[in-house]
Amino acid sequence: MTTITALTAQNTTGVRDIHFVPKEFVQKSLEAVFEDIPVDVVKTGMLGSAGTIGTVAEVLKKYNVTKIVIDPVMVSTSGSKLIPDDAIEILQNEILPRTFILTPNIPEALVLLKKEDTIKSVDDMKALAAELGSMGPKYIYLKGGHVPMMKNGTRAVSTDTAEVCVDILYNSVDKHHAIIEKPFIDSKNTHGTGCSLASAIASNLAKGLEPLEAVKNASNYISNAISTAPNYGKGHGPLNHMKGVPFAPDRFLDYLLDHPKIKSVWKGFTHHEFVKRLGAGTLDKDQFCYYLKQDYLFLIQFCRAHSLAGAKAATMEDAAASARTVQLLYDESRLHIEYCAGFGLSQADVEATEEDVACTSYTRYVLDIGHSDDVLALNVAMAPCLFGYHEIGKWLMEDANTKHRKENPYYEWILTYASSDSYVESVRLGRKILEEKVRSAGPERVEELVEIFYQATKLERGFWDMGLRAGESV
Repeated sequence: MTTITALTAQNTTGVRDIHFVPKEFVQKSLEAVFEDIPVDVVKTGMLGSAGTIGTVAEVLKKYNVTKIVIDPVMVSTSGSKLIPDDAIEILQNEILPRTFILTPNIPEALVLLKKEDTIKSVDDMKALAAELGSMGPKYIYLKGGHVPMMKNGTRAVSTDTAEVCVDILYNSVDKHHAIIEKPFIDSKNTHGTGCSLASAIASNLAKGLEPLEAVKNASNYISNAISTAPNYGKGHGPLNHMKGVPFAPDRFLDYLLDHPKIKSVWKGFTHHEFVKRLGAGTLDKDQFCYYLKQDYLFLIQFCRAHSLAGAKAATMEDAAASARTVQLLYDESRLHIEYCAGFGLSQADVEATEEDVACTSYTRYVLDIGHSDDVLALNVAMAPCLFGYHEIGKWLMEDANTKHRKENPYYEWILTYASSDSYVESVRLGRKILEEKVRSAGPERVEELVEIFYQATKLERGFWDMGLRAGESV
């Protein structure tokens, strides 16, 4: 349900005139909405005048609305001023103390705080968000699109050199900052981004999402809408609001790992008891040796899977990428045999080992996906292994309970997956292929891929269970 507070005469090049709806009519419209349908979340946009802001504040208080998303529309994308100075003070005093999430961009934040632009880094953005938090909103979602950054957290000197766009979600109650980083998109088609983003956040809150999840999903939606904008008009064109894929370009893996269906099973895999004992150096040697033998058999089947991906490739580049991955896996298998020797396992011992049911179940699931589905699905089925081992290695290197070097017989294993050049290159190449392949996937296809990733992750977790059983199932 909507209440119109102002009408604008505008196009992509700018705002030519604004007609404010009388505050009396605004109140009647708001009352009509609240008296008819229960309201879960309210999102405001261009309030326009001091009288309108006062009226909106009264109605919000009367109906005790607690979930209020305020988009402090002050300056349009084309640079036109949309709110008079006398209205800003009323906004600060009457609306912001009741606000659940305030969604200013950096220019709007500076106007609210009466400050000059001295932003030089992400840390400066965090400080700015905290200052806004002192004005009353429970959450500040500070948008960084006007001040693109480098990956090292410093402000880019120009949009030509910018690498990332950084947003900050600040919780003014527990004083916590969450950083949301996306690739910077240099586009003039940003008309209505603030309004669309705030509306998406409000919609996500109404669906029951927590604030961080609500803003992440909304941010991904807007990034896609900008990157696929139709390029209409001579100025700042509109977004592609019909782009429904719920993740930003090159952020499919992040979407998977944050997905509610995957979060818990992913943690169960990457923080498994087997993994913890590896880090602490307390894992039974026989259990580790059994895992090593099964892991070699696993590598053989994954070479087959990547070869299958090459056979199904539609371009020479894709076929070559699969070939490089197979070579990397072969190199890993040779190193694996050498590593096994350090634990008293000969190549003959390893190759004579019978496949455990857990190994067979996982690898044949991946191969079945490869035979019955496309290359994208196959890459998704193999993704938990590739990215999970890297995450495990990095986590163990940072974990306080991990024993290092001579104190841990498994330290070399940890180091390999955390930082070896060959494995890091495999991860980089694998992600590049995955993110490129998924760009044309629609919402329904994405959910199919989520299910594949989920099943493969469960089977990865089962591989660790197998290690702790130390061969009982054979």
